[in-house]
Amino acid sequence: MPGVPSGRGCDNCRKSKKKCDEVKPVCTRCARRGIECVGAGEKRYKFMEDGPTIVKKRSPKRHLTTTPSPDGTDIIRRVAINPTNSTMLLGQGLVAAMKPGTSLRYNLMWAYGGYLTLIPRRLGLNEALDTAVDAMVTTHASFSSCKEVTIKSLTKYSRALGALRRCLDDPVTASSSETLCAVSVLLLVQHMIGPSDLKFTGHAEGAAKILKARKNCAPRDAFERLLLLSLRGPVLFEGLFNPNINLSPKEWKELVQSDLDAHTPEGQMLTHFSQVPDILDRVKANPDGLAGLLILQAEMKSLYFKTRNICDLLRLELDQIENPGETPHPNPYNLPPTMLHAHTQRFYGICITICLYMNYILVAMRTNDPELSRDANYLALEALSIAENALQYRPFGAGYVTLALVAGVMAVDKPSLRILLQSWAADYWEDFNMPNLDFAVIVESFRRLDPFASADTPDGWPEAEEAALYDPVLFKDESESPKIVEFIS
Repeated sequence: MPGVPSGRGCDNCRKSKKKCDEVKPVCTRCARRGIECVGAGEKRYKFMEDGPTIVKKRSPKRHLTTTPSPDGTDIIRRVAINPTNSTMLLGQGLVAAMKPGTSLRYNLMWAYGGYLTLIPRRLGLNEALDTAVDAMVTTHASFSSCKEVTIKSLTKYSRALGALRRCLDDPVTASSSETLCAVSVLLLVQHMIGPSDLKFTGHAEGAAKILKARKNCAPRDAFERLLLLSLRGPVLFEGLFNPNINLSPKEWKELVQSDLDAHTPEGQMLTHFSQVPDILDRVKANPDGLAGLLILQAEMKSLYFKTRNICDLLRLELDQIENPGETPHPNPYNLPPTMLHAHTQRFYGICITICLYMNYILVAMRTNDPELSRDANYLALEALSIAENALQYRPFGAGYVTLALVAGVMAVDKPSLRILLQSWAADYWEDFNMPNLDFAVIVESFRRLDPFASADTPDGWPEAEEAALYDPVLFKDESESPKIVEFIS
């Protein structure tokens, strides 16, 4: 049975027999030494054998247990008690990275979604999910300590990719909730590791192809409903640039719309944004000339102004939180003041980003409206204000800021404002082991948002081998389960 807790200090302090202050995610001693902090604040127990029938004797040299036999002689046995297994330890590591006491700067659940809290109970069922979570926990621990990519993190990430390949090769597990979750978790790992260049990782594309192969992008259960709340954003933003993500309007609607936030400003702005890929495709294939273009411009402007109204609403909410008056701001989730501010600020920043994208696209569609330029400059200044106020939440709690700053660079026409946005974007870019921010590459990528630009595909898409990891090939009988083609390494 469990005995007295043996202490809550981190592993390094325990080995050195030093007092640990148990600060999360990195204790003061480990932070000062610049080493990985593991185990701080975790409860440990000493386990003892229970029951009066076993007589234990300690050998002076070996820890053995003697059990009396019927003939009077003692049978010597080694007693090895393993109170936990690897799955339990993995779950404990994930829970430690999501505890409410963990700072918003490094809290995984706060930065990446509440579905992470449901993962521990699903561990041990799917190899891809287990290895992906193992890679995430390891990478998060090293990132929180020193922001350096370790060999251990890269090794576990590589192992997780191999496990994902095997799950995708199996028709039974290829479209399961756990495999889809593993793809989402690998997106988070890649975010912390940082890409070797500005290419997409292919994971958002992989999630889209898994959903498309199921012939239904809607969530199957409560777990997937929470999972897609966090996954829809990366798929949607990458879908604008990656030609391999070609969901239909119905599939975009199934992916983005959710009963959990359908009537909230956050859900509505993503619903508006999910209609943009279809409008761009219709502009490129417009058979009606100028008349058809004017209709599509009006449709795009309607989406833009609806989203701008949501942006103004979120700006008002943020003002009420930052400058409280006699009437307190509504807080339906009873969040602490810091969390309420970070939550509202994040969604306002994401809404600014979506509006800047739409503004850029309207100009690219040759919309004749001088107000678009002035509005882009205003939104870019708001993005700069958020970048300054979100410094306290870096890195994880402010990971969205770079998107807004880069969108501002592309949408504004004032050179001085563009230079200021670039400098802030380059500073935020360094939070996640990114290469130097090359705006020439970004400009080339944004050409895909111009329906009248050259159809040549810009550099920056996943290599053929990595894309094949997720390439779905259906059986001839459509009633059979989808099968994923074998990954060619």
